[in-house]
Amino acid sequence: MTETPPPVETPPNWLEQAEDAAHYLDVRPLLASGEDPLSSVIELSTTVGPNAIMVIETPFNPAPLRNVLASQGFSSWGRKISDAQWRISFRRDGLGTRGDDAAGEGGIAGEGTSWYEDGVQHIDVRGLNPPMPMMLILRLLKRAKDDAVVIVHHERNPIYLVPELAELGWQLEEIPGDADEVRFKITRMEG
Repeated sequence: MTETPPPVETPPNWLEQAEDAAHYLDVRPLLASGEDPLSSVIELSTTVGPNAIMVIETPFNPAPLRNVLASQGFSSWGRKISDAQWRISFRRDGLGTRGDDAAGEGGIAGEGTSWYEDGVQHIDVRGLNPPMPMMLILRLLKRAKDDAVVIVHHERNPIYLVPELAELGWQLEEIPGDADEVRFKITRMEG
């Protein structure tokens, strides 16, 4: 497992080029309509060549997304434009560094709640806008041991999560939960 690079303190010199970035996506309308923008962002990122820049407009600082793209060689710089807008500039430079103009502000809009009960880890992602639930669950599984069992408390069926889990060797099984949730168990695939 690779460690997340430490954040950088000063804006990178390539940030000036971000104003003219050919690869641009505003995910705020997607989130407002209830759509998960993760696949759109990942699809756009595949079109970004070496040393090219991609800019994402979002209502919060998407830390899990930035970590995912850092693992794919994208450095990023986040700038808080307003309480409801962040501009995240990504450059495919192979370094995966991160920095922010507003260091210490923002973070994930709701981190979910995680706890252990009878030796089993639980995470509650209800009330979070897509793609936060999926990003938080995947981040948790990256740190999980192979024999881990994770119980997820969600408010909907995570259809986009299932193929991501399968690709990583995990499986999902719906289990009984409270009336206001969809609860499921994630375990390693056998074999």
